Amino acid sequence: MGLLYSGKTKDVYEDGPYLIFRFKDTVFGRNGAEDSGGNEVVGEKAGKGSVVLVQTELFFKLLKENGIKTHFVERIDDRRARFLKAERIPLEVIYRELAYGSFLRRYNGWVEPFQRLRIVEFTLKDDSLDDPLIAEDAVVVLGIASEGEVEKIKETTRKVAEILREFFSSRDLQLVDFKLEFGRLNGGLIIIDELSGDTMRVAKDGKILTREELLEVIG
Repeated sequence: MGLLYSGKTKDVYEDGPYLIFRFKDTVFGRNGAEDSGGNEVVGEKAGKGSVVLVQTELFFKLLKENGIKTHFVERIDDRRARFLKAERIPLEVIYRELAYGSFLRRYNGWVEPFQRLRIVEFTLKDDSLDDPLIAEDAVVVLGIASEGEVEKIKETTRKVAEILREFFSSRDLQLVDFKLEFGRLNGGLIIIDELSGDTMRVAKDGKILTREELLEVIG
């Protein structure tokens, strides 16, 4: 088993037809402050990697139960899990149920906090460019994904939103937004990477929950 790369949130190892993720305790933020929507490492929090793995396992199993394919195979221990290999599509797919974070900053004066949106956005997954927004037409023209794949990605993302919306609503919580990544496997699309408090926001009574608070209420 060899190390493929060491990322900001996880170490990734190759293991035959699988990948092994080892989740780190690094925390994302913006301008030095913790923010799940940020793109820079601002510190570490003990046990954070284990929380992310627990949530990723929970949500990926929830998606599987509802007919959504992911690359999750099994958890190995409190930090590591096994995943199927897939060809990564260099996009981050952002679903915004409600207006928050960078959406408010981007459209300041045009939108109210927690305004209902239910939209899908694409950003180019490129840290050197700070993951810029990219138009659907540009995704196709640049050869990142086909028109059919773009439509399938949007359709799947909206299905995930329905599943998560119902899951959180049943617990008196409100889905705010989440981020997905997709890959190609055996001629089809599959959700890859992770789904956790690092890649989603959930609110209770108008307050965004921390990863740890989220774990408490969904356990």
